[in-house]
Amino acid sequence: MSFKKQPGITTGAALFMGGIALAHADPLWQFTSGVDFSSGKYGTAERTDVWYTPFTIRYSAEPWQFKLTVPYLRVTSPGGAIIGYDENGVPIRGGGGTRSAESGLGDVVLSATYALVERTDFLLDVTGKVKFGTASVSRGLGTGEEDVALALDAFFPRGRLTPFVNVGYKNTGDPAGVDLRDTWQASLGFAYRWSDQWSGGGMFDWRAASTATSESARDLTFYAVYKLTPEFKLQGYLSKGFSNASPDYGLGLMATLNY
Repeated sequence: MSFKKQPGITTGAALFMGGIALAHADPLWQFTSGVDFSSGKYGTAERTDVWYTPFTIRYSAEPWQFKLTVPYLRVTSPGGAIIGYDENGVPIRGGGGTRSAESGLGDVVLSATYALVERTDFLLDVTGKVKFGTASVSRGLGTGEEDVALALDAFFPRGRLTPFVNVGYKNTGDPAGVDLRDTWQASLGFAYRWSDQWSGGGMFDWRAASTATSESARDLTFYAVYKLTPEFKLQGYLSKGFSNASPDYGLGLMATLNY
């Protein structure tokens, strides 16, 4: 099938819970890397800053798509008790201690996507994902537990404009002494192709609270993609959080090579 979906964003959250599948076409290897930065107080007096650098390999062979992401994390946060976890599984601390920085391997993510419906005016994908607890618990880089997620992505191409909606459910592993809830997530957005080189769009993400004392996460993201060559493109994005469970802001730049 020659039709390709509009390119989507790749943030730390999207790496785990779905986001937009990039294409359904000929067998294709793809490599993506870059840097994602987010910062937020999460309802506390001090900020937690996260640098997230993913190394992602994807293989597409219609109707399947497989993706492996190995990330590197650097987290600067205050001391104090853990009050929650962000979407990458990084602990959010309540403050009251000395700020410190930790870095290392993040949680490795493996996903498989199957194209259930492929029409020129409607596409539907189902994606299963596993987040392995490879990030260090002692250094505050992860929960040390596995998460499993299932998501549906629906696309409605209308010429240059493609509205889309995502609904997902995540079964969350509980670290010692913490009861994390399984969570629902939903996204609503659009992608628009201005030219053969430029495309972009926006999305609003909602994620249910992961603990009894936290609130749901709500984020708004805008992104732009520039295709330098048929094999290479750059993607930048900005995001804004609207709850104590979301970063105050985030930004990132990713590069993708097809081969």
